[in-house]
Amino acid sequence: MLKKRKLTVTTARPLTEAEQKRVVDVFSAKYDEPIEPDYIIDDSLIGGIMIFDGKTVYDGSIKSKIERIKEKLDNEN
Repeated sequence: MLKKRKLTVTTARPLTEAEQKRVVDVFSAKYDEPIEPDYIIDDSLIGGIMIFDGKTVYDGSIKSKIERIKEKLDNEN
């Protein structure tokens, strides 16, 4: 039996079946192996998606974008 790479997929709202398929397709191609996603809902992300593959965090959440903007503004003062 082929081992699947585990992914933790965190979003602010549940993903549609099409969005879930897209995540699996993209990361299966990236790693050239099957993916086993674990979907988590965290409304503190505001929007977007955060994916953790056990080693790397891919953070496309609105929350992190707001935090980066805040850091830039804080550093300018």
